[in-house]
Amino acid sequence: MEIKKDDNKYIYVIVGKNIRRLRKKHNLTQVQLADLIGYNEGTIANIENSSYQTFSLEFLYIISKKLNEHMSEFFIEE
Repeated sequence: MEIKKDDNKYIYVIVGKNIRRLRKKHNLTQVQLADLIGYNEGTIANIENSSYQTFSLEFLYIISKKLNEHMSEFFIEE
Protein backbone atom coordinates (compact mmCIF):
# COMPACT_ATOMS: atom_id res chain seq x y z
CA MET A 1 0.00 0.00 0.00
CA GLU A 2 1.46 3.32 -1.05
CA ILE A 3 0.97 6.30 1.21
CA LYS A 4 0.88 9.67 -0.49
CA LYS A 5 2.35 12.88 0.93
CA ASP A 6 -1.07 14.41 1.54
CA ASP A 7 -2.16 11.43 3.69
CA ASN A 8 -2.01 11.97 7.45
CA LYS A 9 -0.21 8.64 7.78
CA TYR A 10 2.69 9.93 5.68
CA ILE A 11 4.48 10.88 8.91
CA TYR A 12 5.05 7.15 9.47
CA VAL A 13 6.84 6.94 6.12
CA ILE A 14 9.10 9.83 7.10
CA VAL A 15 9.88 8.40 10.52
CA GLY A 16 10.49 4.91 9.12
CA LYS A 17 12.96 6.25 6.56
CA ASN A 18 14.76 8.19 9.26
CA ILE A 19 14.99 5.20 11.57
CA ARG A 20 16.60 3.29 8.69
CA ARG A 21 18.95 6.22 7.96
CA LEU A 22 20.03 6.54 11.59
CA ARG A 23 20.39 2.78 12.01
CA LYS A 24 22.70 2.62 8.99
CA LYS A 25 24.60 5.72 10.16
CA HIS A 26 25.43 3.77 13.30
CA ASN A 27 26.30 0.64 11.29
CA LEU A 28 23.57 -1.45 12.88
CA THR A 29 21.45 -4.18 11.37
CA GLN A 30 17.75 -4.36 12.14
CA VAL A 31 18.50 -7.23 14.52
CA GLN A 32 21.18 -5.22 16.33
CA LEU A 33 18.94 -2.17 16.70
CA ALA A 34 16.08 -4.34 17.94
CA ASP A 35 18.33 -5.96 20.53
CA LEU A 36 19.70 -2.57 21.59
CA ILE A 37 16.26 -1.10 22.25
CA GLY A 38 14.52 -4.25 23.50
CA TYR A 39 12.10 -4.75 20.59
CA ASN A 40 11.93 -7.51 18.01
CA GLU A 41 13.43 -7.33 14.54
CA GLY A 42 10.02 -7.62 12.88
CA THR A 43 8.88 -4.39 14.50
CA ILE A 44 11.92 -2.52 13.19
CA ALA A 45 11.49 -3.99 9.70
CA ASN A 46 7.79 -3.14 9.57
CA ILE A 47 8.35 0.44 10.73
CA GLU A 48 11.18 0.99 8.26
CA ASN A 49 9.02 -0.39 5.44
CA SER A 50 5.99 1.72 6.42
CA SER A 51 3.79 -1.32 6.95
CA TYR A 52 3.54 -0.70 10.70
CA GLN A 53 1.77 2.59 11.26
CA THR A 54 1.49 2.93 14.98
CA PHE A 55 4.21 3.39 17.52
CA SER A 56 4.75 5.66 20.47
CA LEU A 57 6.90 8.67 21.06
CA GLU A 58 8.46 6.58 23.80
CA PHE A 59 9.65 4.14 21.11
CA LEU A 60 11.37 7.01 19.25
CA TYR A 61 12.75 8.38 22.51
CA ILE A 62 14.34 5.03 23.34
CA ILE A 63 16.00 4.87 19.92
CA SER A 64 17.19 8.48 20.19
CA LYS A 65 18.79 7.84 23.57
CA LYS A 66 20.43 4.56 22.57
CA LEU A 67 21.85 6.12 19.36
CA ASN A 68 22.60 9.48 21.00
CA GLU A 69 20.54 11.30 18.36
CA HIS A 70 18.16 14.23 18.80
CA MET A 71 14.44 13.43 18.50
CA SER A 72 14.13 15.92 15.64
CA GLU A 73 16.21 13.57 13.47
CA PHE A 74 13.15 11.32 13.07
CA PHE A 75 11.08 14.05 11.44
CA ILE A 76 13.43 15.25 8.71
CA GLU A 77 11.75 15.09 5.33
CA GLU A 78 14.12 14.66 2.42
